Amino acid sequence: MKQTTTFRSGTHKERVMEQYDAALANFKGNIRQQAVPTSFGETHVISYGNEDHPKLILLHGANSNAASWMKDLALYSKEYKVYAIDIIGEPGKSEQNRLPYKGNYYSDWLFEVFQQLKITKASLLGLSQGGWLAIKFAARYPEKISQLVLLSPGGIVKTQRSFVLKAIFFSLLGNAGKRKINKLITGSQKIDQSVLDFMSLMQSSVNARIDKEYIFSDEELKNMTMPVFFIGGAGDVVRDSQQIKERLQGLLPDFESYVDPDKGHVLVGLADKINAFLLKRRND
Repeated sequence: MKQTTTFRSGTHKERVMEQYDAALANFKGNIRQQAVPTSFGETHVISYGNEDHPKLILLHGANSNAASWMKDLALYSKEYKVYAIDIIGEPGKSEQNRLPYKGNYYSDWLFEVFQQLKITKASLLGLSQGGWLAIKFAARYPEKISQLVLLSPGGIVKTQRSFVLKAIFFSLLGNAGKRKINKLITGSQKIDQSVLDFMSLMQSSVNARIDKEYIFSDEELKNMTMPVFFIGGAGDVVRDSQQIKERLQGLLPDFESYVDPDKGHVLVGLADKINAFLLKRRND
């Protein structure tokens, strides 16, 4: 496996880590940070909540890290012991080892994380590329997942060509182009400045990953027999939410969905809706 550099430089990494630590320092609660060993590299995990509660795993999107979940952590922890994982090869505190999308590398890595954390079964929530990873894991190890929540996930339908072409063009225009890419992703919805600042920092600090897109087969998706909740934005320019909904609806035996008419690819402010699904299905 070829290891690539996640951050553009040591200085860029320092800036991201400063932002990461500031987000944790501002959280009003006793967060635990731990380094989990795996055969793919050391993995950093944030955990919070009552040890006796059911477990909930959070997987962030590409060019992001576990600190992006801090605003939702307190809500989820009322009913769950929450684990926010820095995905390996992404700009967090885990090993900068970018695994191949093809094959079982990512699912086997997450399986080892489950083992190290002594988690036998958990609910799993994945955003965008983290949703892709959640599907990869749930399809390979369905017995480990009680409920699955997918926010704008990759791997169900292809990324829209119009977005790819615009992103390539804007990436050539420096910081102004990066802001335009973020505007495409967020759409017309109002986003907190702290979220926009986080996105801009990542855009300028991280080497973009250019890999062939991995689209799941029908056979893989049919392995997900647990309750699945998909949330997308009607204005998502990255992937068509309606197409995602229709494909999953036709393949999964236990499926719910919500397409927000006011949101794009970036989905914020939905923790209450997600929590309601988790609690309802947990008590079914």
